[in-house]
This record gives sequence, structure tokens and C-alpha cells, in this order.
Amino acid sequence: MSGVISNPSIHNGSFLLQANTKRLQNTSVLNVALKTGRGKRLRIPSNKSKAKKLILASAVGGSTLAVGYVVLDNAKIGPLYQFEQKLEKDGLPLDYNIEKMEKFFDSRKREIFSRSCEIIAELVPYLCKLIVWEYWIRGKIKDHEGLQQKYAVELREKLTKLGPCFIKLGQAVSIRPDILPSSFLFELQKLCDAVPSYPTKEAIDVIETELGVKVDEIFLDLDVNTKPIAAASLGQVYKLRLKGDPSSEDANKDSSAPGPWVGLKVQRPDMHHYVLRDIYIMRHISKMIQWVKTTISNQRPYDVALLDTFAGATLKELDYINEAANQTRCKLELEPKLKNQIYVPKVFDKFTTRKVLVSEWIEGEQLAKSSPDVIRRLIPVGVECFLIQLLETGYFHADPHPGNLLVNQAGQLVLIDFGLMADVPIQDTKTMTMTIVHLMQGDVPGLVDDAVQLGFLPQDVDRSSLTPVLQKIFDDAQLAVTNQIKDGAKLQFKAVQSRRKQFWAVSFDLNKIFYLYPFLVPDYFALITRAMIVLEGIAVTGDPEFDLFRAAYPYSLRRAVNLFGYTGIKQIATEAASRMMEMGLEKESAVILKGL
Repeated sequence: MSGVISNPSIHNGSFLLQANTKRLQNTSVLNVALKTGRGKRLRIPSNKSKAKKLILASAVGGSTLAVGYVVLDNAKIGPLYQFEQKLEKDGLPLDYNIEKMEKFFDSRKREIFSRSCEIIAELVPYLCKLIVWEYWIRGKIKDHEGLQQKYAVELREKLTKLGPCFIKLGQAVSIRPDILPSSFLFELQKLCDAVPSYPTKEAIDVIETELGVKVDEIFLDLDVNTKPIAAASLGQVYKLRLKGDPSSEDANKDSSAPGPWVGLKVQRPDMHHYVLRDIYIMRHISKMIQWVKTTISNQRPYDVALLDTFAGATLKELDYINEAANQTRCKLELEPKLKNQIYVPKVFDKFTTRKVLVSEWIEGEQLAKSSPDVIRRLIPVGVECFLIQLLETGYFHADPHPGNLLVNQAGQLVLIDFGLMADVPIQDTKTMTMTIVHLMQGDVPGLVDDAVQLGFLPQDVDRSSLTPVLQKIFDDAQLAVTNQIKDGAKLQFKAVQSRRKQFWAVSFDLNKIFYLYPFLVPDYFALITRAMIVLEGIAVTGDPEFDLFRAAYPYSLRRAVNLFGYTGIKQIATEAASRMMEMGLEKESAVILKGL
């Protein structure tokens, strides 16, 4: 919990990704619908009437589900769900158990029908207009960025209207350049899950039911008139003081004396049921969409798997015991490794349940709003912190938007909000370490092998055709850097503009490769990318010349030496430093050599 209240959503970091997401477009139905010149990736059957039917099915088939083409003109639903006071919960799984979930909601057909109609009323007209009219008939949206932006804004508004589960889904796909084009990514990053708070009386009922005691036995000044300091789609937060010192074992100590300040997070009533209900419907939609896409194209099926990953993560976010365990684990693992340059708030397990979380309150400000000196001092700490999670512990804070990175009064970097964590397979941590080494070395065949091992590409990918094309793109990127360095000697601002144009050209070529080859970004890697982009975006506000790779080299090299030995890594790093020196990157070259 934090002394700085910010909107607890990914949109806080949207300004950081505007330039980056444009370079990261990849494959999806919307990508195919919004781009030209990628026909090799899409295989439409030669029978035109059949093709038309399949394209129409892609627009409406998935969303219609088992309820037909029913659209309720007056159906409306706000950003909050309507909570039921009494609800039969027998059989509803606490975790993401597909079999139990389907068994539970299969018997609640009326409820599913009603909610499905609400979803259809919002999404089917939009999808028909986007895919059938704008793409299939008019074809104007393929290369019209203004029109793409218009539909992206409309999608964001519709997801917000459909409620918390759809907001979370939009936030999840907003970091997936292999699923949506950049215009949609940037707009969905603005999704806000801050919503009006619910009555404190209901929050108190949840707290007392969960903890089994009256709130006035635990907290000072918590009553029905107490206002939350922040409210999000899944819960809301109060800043309170405990009664007495919970760490004290002195039975004679006055328990009514003011204790430490804490952040109390309370889940919305019945949120578990309504989130699972929407996931149940989404899963049926995903099955239909996946069938359509695999029928009309050669894309690798991933829609249902993506939904399952999202659902599992969302259910974990609803379990505050899981979040407390994540927070405690990160505190124990990261603070010693970074020599107490970072801080993770303490959790009060005694007062924590699945729906209630109590943790230490942190007074401080967001790192992004700190002075340039503080940013320059702490960004390297943040980069190393996330590299340790990525390359060493394999347990990754997957929601590092600017509101979750604070600076406390001791000048430490503070990490908060551990509801969403990602496990990185141990083998992948080693492969990613070697990927950084191959990137420094300029070893494109090695990078292709790494991409296969990481799951970006299938084992049977045609390396003989892919490697030369990627080599050309890599060489063009090096040329862009060299030109930017030369131009920088004349005028820095013009050099930045020149660099952007050159790299956009390189990115355009790379996007064509993404369509021709079955690239698929692993779920955890998309989260890693977002974390690094967030850090880089904060860093440039304090240091316009900040370079993420330069900041990552020292730790990455130390980790590579530990994994693969000093001799081999030294030779590779020396070669990389020499190449950078030739390109004019003296600073980067010096950082690499110093890292050894």
C-alpha cells in the first residue's frame, strides 16, 4: 500500500509506450484486418461465397455463442456489477478449475443467457461494422491510422462499459503486440479500472465475515462513514491504523493504543462469482474465434490458451492470500540481493484472508514524479531488480506500472501491488541470458535458436529462409544506430528524429517477417516487455540519454559469467564492445568492458 494514490491500472504507463508499441506489431485477426501487403499470412479459400461466409462468421459467430443473434437495444451495464445479497455458491471453484466452472454455470442458463445478451448488444454491432463493413467492403481501415484510432477508442469505451472482467482482459491484451496492432494497443493501455467506491458498510460486512471479529477490535476509526482512499474494479483501499502493535506478544500491553498505519484492501462483494461468469462466456467466444481463425488462416491456435492464462491470473488476483504470499516472497528474495536498495512493504498475515489484505503503509511519491536526480539514481536499481527476477529468481512482478513504483522517505525504490506475478521457467531464464549475449555479439542464427527455445517460433521453423532475412534487418538496425551517432555530432534533436524514422523503417520490415513466420510471444514475456518499457519511460524523464540496454549490460554480463563461465563470455563481450566502438557507441562499449 502506498502513501501516493494513483489509478491502479495499466493506463498510468500508457504515455511510456506510444513510441514503442508502434514498432512491435504482430499477428492477429485485427492485424490482418488493419494492414496491407501481408497476404501470405492469410489463406482465404478460393470459393468466394465460402470466404464471405467465413469472414462474416469471424465477426459475429464467436460472440453470438449459444444464444443466437439476439441483440438488446436497451441493454446497458455500467463499470460495476450489480451485487446479489444472497447467492448459492456451492460448486463454484475458488481457483480456475475449468471443469467445475463449466459444471456450475451450465446449470444457470438463464443467468448466462441474460449476461450474454448484454455482451452481444455491445460487441456484435461493433465487430460487424469493423470487420465486415470497414475491412471487407470499404477496405479503407487497412492503412488509415485515423480510422483505426477511432475504432480503438470505441473498443476501449465498450470494454469499460462491460465491466471489470472485460477491463482486465483489455489491459491484458494491451501489452500483446502479437495480438493487436499498435493503434489498439496504445488505446487499450488507457483502460481505467478505477470506479466509484461501494458503501463502507458492505466493506465492513466483508471484513467481519472474513476475520470473524468486529472491525473496532482491530482498526481505529473504521466505521460506516469512513471513506476509501482508492477504489478499483476488484476492490477498494482504506488508510487506517491498527489497534496496538500486532507484533507485540505482551498480553498486558494496551491494545487500544494507536498501532502502525496500514493499507486495508477489501474485495467487492460477490466479485468472484461475476468474474467467473464472464470468463465462462469469454471462453465459449474464444473457442469460436479460434475455430474461425484456424479455418481461414495458418495461424497457430492460441485464443483459448490466452483466455485461460488471463483467467488464471485474474482468479489469483482475487485471492489476497496469494498476493500476500507473493509480497512476502519478493521481500525475502529481492531485498538482500539488491542490498536493501529496494523495499517491499510488510504484510500482516494475521489480518489477511482471501478477500482482505492488510499491509504496511508507505509514505512516499511515485518514482515517475520524483526529481531527475532521484530518477537517475534509482532507475539502474529498478532495471537490475527486474533483471534479477527475469534471469535469476524466475519469479516476476507482472504489473509494474508507474503507480506501483514508489520512493520512500529513506530514498529506497518501493515495489507494491503483488497480485499479478509471472513464473519464468528456469530453462528460459538461462536462454534469455544467452539471448542478451547473442544480441551483444550480433549472432543472428543464435538469436533464432533462442527464439525457438523460448517458444517464439516452432521447432520446425525454416531457419534457412528466416535467418538471412533477420540478418539483413539486424544489419539495417546497426546502420541506423551508426547514422544516428554521426548525426548526433551535428545536432542532437535532429539525430533523435532521424533515428526514429530509420528504426520505423526497420520495424516495418520486421513486421512483414512476423506475418510470414509463425511468431508467438509467450505470455510472461509480454509482461517482461511492459516492465522494461515502463522503466525506460520513467528513466527518460530524468535522463533523456538513458539507454535500457546500456543499463542492463552490467548485471546481464555478471549473470552470464555465472551461468556459462568467464572465458567464453569474455571473448563474446570483447567482440561486442569492439563492434560498438566501430559504430561510435563508446559509452556502451565501455559499459560492457567494465562489466567484465
